[in-house]
Amino acid sequence: SNNVLSGAISKSCTLTADRRWRLSGQVSVPAGVTLTIEPGTTVVGTYGMPVSFLLVDRGGKLVAEGSKERPIVFTSEKAAGERAPGDWGGVVLKGRAHLNLPGGEGELEGDAGKYGGAASVDDQDSSGSLRYVRVEFAGRVITTDNELNSLTFGAVGAGTKVEYVQAHQGLDDAFEFFGGAVNVKHLVATA
Repeated sequence: SNNVLSGAISKSCTLTADRRWRLSGQVSVPAGVTLTIEPGTTVVGTYGMPVSFLLVDRGGKLVAEGSKERPIVFTSEKAAGERAPGDWGGVVLKGRAHLNLPGGEGELEGDAGKYGGAASVDDQDSSGSLRYVRVEFAGRVITTDNELNSLTFGAVGAGTKVEYVQAHQGLDDAFEFFGGAVNVKHLVATA
C-alpha cells in the first residue's frame, strides 16, 4: 500500500500525520533526498527479518520536527501491550563530520554502511533535524558487537539539530555516537 516505505526513497517527500507509516526492511534516505515528517506522525517498524530501520545516508536529510503537543513517534508495529525492546531496528543518521579512524571513514555497526567525511570532512554537515521525537521498542543485535540502537549517530555534523528526543525501552543503546560534531540537548533515555 502507499503508506509502506521500503528500500531507498527516490525523491524528497513528506510523511503526513493523517496515516500510520510502516518501514519494511532497511529504508534509506540517500544523498540529495530529504524525508520530512509532520508533527503528530507515527512511523512503525515491522517486526521480524529483515530488520526494519530508517537510515539517513551521508548527504541525505531527515526533518522530523514535532512539537510538545504533537510529538513524532517511531515505534513497533505490534499492538500496544505487546510491544517489546528490540521489535525493530531504530533510526541511524550518517554524516560527513570527523571521527578518529584512519582515513576519516568507518563502517557503522548494524550493517548500516560507511560514515564519516573521509577526504572531505565537514563538521558543519547537516543530517536534518529531530525535535520532539520519541523512538521506542527499537534496537537489534545483528551479530556479536554489531547492533542497531534506538538512535545511532555516525559522524553527524553540527548543522544537525537534535533536541527534545526520547529513546524509550530500547534493546541496545538509547543513543550511540560514533565521532561527529553534533550538539544535542534535552535527550532522555527511559526504561
